[in-house]
Amino acid sequence: MDWESAVGVSRTRAAVAIRAGRLAALAALTAVAANAAAGETVAKGRAKVTFGVEAGVQGSYGTWAFWGLGQTFAPDADYPSTHNWLETYLKPTLVADYAASDRVTLYGGGGLTGSATIGTDYFESGDTGAVLVGSGYVGLRLAPGESGLGLDVSAGKQEYRIGNRLLLSTGGGNGFERGGVTTFPHRAWGMTGIVRASWRGLTVDGFYLEPDLLESSDTGDRLLGAKAEWAKAPGQFVGASYFEFVRSTAPYPQAPVSIVENGRDGMGTLSAYWKLERTQGALAGWSFLGEVARQSNGRIGMEAWGGGVEVGYRFQRARWTPRLSYSPRYFSGDDPATTDRLERFDGLYWDGSPATWSSGSNGALAFYNSNVVVQRLRLELVLSPRDLANAYFFDVRAAETNSPIQFGQAARPSGGGSQVQIVAGVPEKPLSRDLYFEYVRVASQHVFVTAGLALSFPGDGLRAVTTEPHDWLGALVNVTIKY
Repeated sequence: MDWESAVGVSRTRAAVAIRAGRLAALAALTAVAANAAAGETVAKGRAKVTFGVEAGVQGSYGTWAFWGLGQTFAPDADYPSTHNWLETYLKPTLVADYAASDRVTLYGGGGLTGSATIGTDYFESGDTGAVLVGSGYVGLRLAPGESGLGLDVSAGKQEYRIGNRLLLSTGGGNGFERGGVTTFPHRAWGMTGIVRASWRGLTVDGFYLEPDLLESSDTGDRLLGAKAEWAKAPGQFVGASYFEFVRSTAPYPQAPVSIVENGRDGMGTLSAYWKLERTQGALAGWSFLGEVARQSNGRIGMEAWGGGVEVGYRFQRARWTPRLSYSPRYFSGDDPATTDRLERFDGLYWDGSPATWSSGSNGALAFYNSNVVVQRLRLELVLSPRDLANAYFFDVRAAETNSPIQFGQAARPSGGGSQVQIVAGVPEKPLSRDLYFEYVRVASQHVFVTAGLALSFPGDGLRAVTTEPHDWLGALVNVTIKY
């Protein structure tokens, strides 16, 4: 055996050993969590301790990811046309409450999140994973008294969401060195400080957030903000929020092709959101939700707009009680003609599932809620108490042509003679049309099985910049356990 072969064998064995070690750690965590979950909730006097666990495994397969863009713009990288990989994660948690008095409750919680990817995903990352602190927080809750005023103060690593999850939802980084690029097991913010005052149906929050970003792409984001929300009843609320980045090194792309250093630093976002879902009365079966936002940063001449709405109706007396909904969204792009201004919307930490704010099925991995106009149709069916089916159609277009859609996408020369310049984005607005079919089986109160099939067809914009455009096929099977 020559030296290069020996090194290759050693690397292979090392990779296998690392992968086995990660899987062993996950298996050990599973055993601990299973034993903990067996007791579920333990109450003694004024104290109550609740154990929980969530685990998942997902197999994914795809062909011609990103429609052939990788083969066009990085031919030497030998980007494969087929991918298949396995994602797995485990999240054991413990939450404790202590009633110090009739009104005062002390609480806290913590847990681990282990995640791994076996095989190679769409981003050419694989055989990797991590076991990290998934949550760890403490808080004090003051129940409403005669005046109706309540207070909740908490700090630490925990989840926090605003409105319909368009802007602030997933505070953790996923994929790459952590694994789990599509299952998103890491959702908690790295550090939070939250003060919430409530009075009857009104709540007012002041918050400080640090996202738990990947080490490989940590831009040091820190933000401060506040929100006010009025919730009349379950499924009915209206609110507004404002937050500002007090620190960030995240750059912004600008048309035609340039980078604004530390573009996110100092950017402020003002948003309004609402939801109305009725099961009785004149509007029974109807639902309306939406969220809109304006972003600005005077330091770099930024002003951007984004948002979306959804209108749905459930036919309660029809077979399978179908629900049909329509959701248009708009996220501004940077106008190449205004080089002194930046109009590109920053999608921030949105919830990117198909049921919420993804810009497509497969396409959601390429379009990051910036410089896109999206229309989504969704059909939901209740086939039985344990069988659910969903069908989605996405039409995705660029808000601005020859303008960045995401970093590095379709940068190319444009024009001729002395007018040649490098531009990004696409010359035509149609980006893709996506179909996504999903079947969910509720195997038990704690076990859920999901199968999904995604088809993404490139539009004229992608075809114009791709040497050999292809349809993008993706499929998955997921098993999730929650206690």
